[in-house]
Amino acid sequence: MLEAVALSLILAKGPDLPAVVDKGPKPWNGSSLHRGVLYHPRHEKIRRCIRDRESSNEYRAVSRSGKYRGAYQFSPALKRGAGWMIQKQLRKTHPRKEAIRIGRELRATPMNQWAIYWQDRAFWTIWDKGKGRHHWAATVPGTDCF
Repeated sequence: MLEAVALSLILAKGPDLPAVVDKGPKPWNGSSLHRGVLYHPRHEKIRRCIRDRESSNEYRAVSRSGKYRGAYQFSPALKRGAGWMIQKQLRKTHPRKEAIRIGRELRATPMNQWAIYWQDRAFWTIWDKGKGRHHWAATVPGTDCF
């Protein structure tokens, strides 16, 4: 009986998630660290191209103006929106308090300080199977990425 309760608590917690803030260096030239429901291998090449064009694959990147941050150069408004959307996604797989805590931390933290996993997850969330491609000029038809 006690084992069943312990197992149900472990299963109710959902999969472990990385910390929101990663203080170490963030050069990453590999494939997406997030492979959730919105990830699609068919769009991986486009994601890599966008990341390269926006930040030269540097997850700590900050634009000259200071407005756009991270590997995908999110504006503050887009970052906040992604934080809310990720929080909503997490509510389906994790306890409510954990989802809210992570969502708040994402919205309060500059995107270039987010761990690689969270930046990749934000990209896939906004990209939404190509529906959000208008957020990146690099995906305009006729450019190198699209």
